[in-house]
Amino acid sequence: MSLASSLRPRERPAPPAPPTPPTPLPRLPRRRGLRGLPGRDTLGLLPYFAFITLFLLLPTVANVWTSLHDNTGGWSLASMRRLGEEQYVSAFLNTMALSAVTALLGGALGLVVAWALATLQRPRWLRSIMLSYSVVASQLGGIPLAFAFIAAMGSQGLITLAVYDATGWDLTETFAVSSFWGLVVVYLYFQVPLMAILVLPAIMGIRREWSDSALSLGAGRWRYLIDILLPILSPAIGGAVLLLFANSFSAYATAYALSGGGANLVPILIGFFISGNVLTDQSFGAALATGMMLVIAVAMVLRHLLVRRTTRWLQ
Repeated sequence: MSLASSLRPRERPAPPAPPTPPTPLPRLPRRRGLRGLPGRDTLGLLPYFAFITLFLLLPTVANVWTSLHDNTGGWSLASMRRLGEEQYVSAFLNTMALSAVTALLGGALGLVVAWALATLQRPRWLRSIMLSYSVVASQLGGIPLAFAFIAAMGSQGLITLAVYDATGWDLTETFAVSSFWGLVVVYLYFQVPLMAILVLPAIMGIRREWSDSALSLGAGRWRYLIDILLPILSPAIGGAVLLLFANSFSAYATAYALSGGGANLVPILIGFFISGNVLTDQSFGAALATGMMLVIAVAMVLRHLLVRRTTRWLQ
């Protein structure tokens, strides 16, 4: 090797080429049916729409149609005008009052139960039992529930007789299961667990980062609760309370079994006019049902608007 070749600078190896990014897979075209027919994703919704049509839309249309006709089949608004009579206005007010009280009380108690379910970690079996019981109790209504409370707190109920034997106080003199507050107590049996189930997903969606950020900035727990947590949860809580209102407004069998048909409530009146032995009037019963559906529809629209706000916060 010569001196000149030894003094020549060595050539550096070329840097390795950057890795080639993977080629994205081609996006498959959306499957469509033959000759413009809907695809499989659309066909999968047909059973749902068939169910909604058969059990919701058609009965609603048939009910409104019957309310706009008299019992002979001719067009008439007489049944709708009768809704303005004092007795039936009082029935709507009584039903709204019962629904509002049970919705507010059930909402407050159910919120506490939902918070306990969300924060209870151990023992796990207790949380599972409470959640399972809430699911079952939220759908446990009607005549079995009414008879259970009659057997417990009726004139010859176990609790009534036990209180009388122990203190000599007749519980039925101040509290009766067929009264307004008696119906409230019975309705709370299924309103409280229903509220817990409805609001539990919103509580489970609370992020720990929110409280950590608030506490790091100097906010106390009450400040965090009032300024951050309640504004986020208020749409979900309000929507759940509206659903409790609609659920109580349409309850029939429980109130009928407790009061023996003597309560001036809209569902009981509808039962009298549609299937009663004396006051049968299909047209006016349909008019009462139409008024009840309007009240429930307003509550459901308000709930939908509130739930949309909750979904936007928790995404």
